[in-house]
Amino acid sequence: MTGGPTKRRMIPSYLANLGSGIGTRHTLQSLTALSATGHPPAPHHTPGHQRVLKLLAGGSLTVIETAAYLRLPVGVCKFLAAQLVEDGYLRAQVPLPDDLAPDPYTARPPKSLLEEVLSGLRALKVQP
Repeated sequence: MTGGPTKRRMIPSYLANLGSGIGTRHTLQSLTALSATGHPPAPHHTPGHQRVLKLLAGGSLTVIETAAYLRLPVGVCKFLAAQLVEDGYLRAQVPLPDDLAPDPYTARPPKSLLEEVLSGLRALKVQP
């Protein structure tokens, strides 16, 4: 049986983490921001762990973005990232719930910024 024209990965999700089913105390959401702590991968880390650490070495991404870049199922990425957070190789920042997030409409931009935007829009105006 072939993978079809999309060339899907033929490895089941539960094998992408090498069958490790050890749970962690961390449960990550899809929008949890992940960033590397700077520690190099340990010898016991799987290739999946190493790929996550390598990707996040240059900055931070959400769990779902990390899964997309690595072409992993989101559940597998959550599992790998949770293990790395528990071991101290990643930091996880949980998104704020809607009722605690700052309201973007309460803070007004400074007048100088609005004047610059208006000036730029006027400059874009096409002359007939």
